[in-house]
Amino acid sequence: MLTLVSNDFVSRYVQQTPLAMREDLLEIIQMMALIAPEAELASDLGIPYFQQNASWIYGVAAREDHLCVYFSDLSVLHSFASRLPHAQFGDDCLIIHRLDEINLNVFMELLGQIKVHFLLNHREPPELVQ
Repeated sequence: MLTLVSNDFVSRYVQQTPLAMREDLLEIIQMMALIAPEAELASDLGIPYFQQNASWIYGVAAREDHLCVYFSDLSVLHSFASRLPHAQFGDDCLIIHRLDEINLNVFMELLGQIKVHFLLNHREPPELVQ
């Protein structure tokens, strides 16, 4: 398991998560932090999520028997369906029952693609020279 950056909300959130999912939840949060180190870990939506420039990139929610990973840009999500066969694709999230059933390299690539799309969609327009 990766080492999680200390955060009181995350600690409380994880403690309320079923024991069988805690390690997976922490690992997903840490992977998100590794991909977007400049993003802020926030909690005002009631789940751990990462935001940058007041816009969210991705987050994760613990449910009764699975984790839902939410993304700000779903356009790239379904292109990963064949590469993440043990994950389920919901309307607005990726559903993971057990992290050890999915290819973590592909999952990290997905997080990276989401971040790239986020940065492209939230970049400052170039200044016009007159």
